[in-house]
Amino acid sequence: MQIDCVMHKHLSLLRLSGASHARYASTSAGSYPFPAHAHPTPHQIFHLPLGASQKEIKARYYDLVRVHHPDAPCVRDLSPAIRRSRFQAITAAYDILRGKKSGSFGGTGDIYRDELLRRKRAWAAHEQSRRRSGPLWEETPARGWTASADDRWKDRVILFVGILALGAGLGPALIWPSYTASQQAHLSASRNLAQARKEAREFGEERRKEISRRVQEYKEKQAKERPPEEVMSSSTS
Repeated sequence: MQIDCVMHKHLSLLRLSGASHARYASTSAGSYPFPAHAHPTPHQIFHLPLGASQKEIKARYYDLVRVHHPDAPCVRDLSPAIRRSRFQAITAAYDILRGKKSGSFGGTGDIYRDELLRRKRAWAAHEQSRRRSGPLWEETPARGWTASADDRWKDRVILFVGILALGAGLGPALIWPSYTASQQAHLSASRNLAQARKEAREFGEERRKEISRRVQEYKEKQAKERPPEEVMSSSTS
């Protein structure tokens, strides 16, 4: 009868562990949502205070990988682009929190956006300079020459061709690095997910061993605490 009580307690512990694991799996998606506002900080993405330890950061990273990985069931209703961008932000935030990467918190697109803004400012400065020097293009009234409508039409054609050339030059530079970065992020995400699953299995194995050890200790303790009369009677029967 004592053995039946011990086995009943053992099964109760296993059910409690499984129930807690199921509650964690069902609520993890809503526990750590991705920030809705633009440009969140690494600590906001990880839902951690500024003084969080490296152990807390690592544990939270595994939680975020399980929830926000592009192949995770929790984010299948989102578009692939949003899933990739969010997971890239989580990976970059993890590198920053571990001190592996410093500087501005941004992606590959920021580089090309800055380059486009720089060229746009240069083009605006050129146009402004051309307008300021416009009156100098006209000859003096004594010579009787002014800019004709045909000259203005040629300027528009030149401007249009220049814009097309700029777009053709920047197009491959914008598309190819973005594709390469996406592939690298996907490979990194797969490696991180595999590592997280491995550590989760190791953690579960350690928990099972710990439960078995405690059950064994409980059995030994119960055997030592039993009176000699019960031991003799049980052996006689």
